[in-house]
Amino acid sequence: MATSPTSRGSLYVCGDEFTGESIDRVLETVDRLNRPDETGQRKVRIHAIGFPTIFSQARYGENTGVRFATLMRLLCERNGGAFVALNSLTP
Repeated sequence: MATSPTSRGSLYVCGDEFTGESIDRVLETVDRLNRPDETGQRKVRIHAIGFPTIFSQARYGENTGVRFATLMRLLCERNGGAFVALNSLTP
């Protein structure tokens, strides 16, 4: 399927924790790869869904669930997407 130079795509991220070293490094890399065009629009919109989990600090020394939510909120905001976080494991 051919795409036009003006078409935009979407990327969906689903998860519950971020164990990477740097949120800023992720944001800078995505900014470099998904640059805005002359109208300010980016080629790919990034959306995310965050799942509730028990926030564990023992394994990584940080709250990885909060780090995931922080990264996804910023990533979606910068890239024209939406971040939805589920707040319960039960309906």
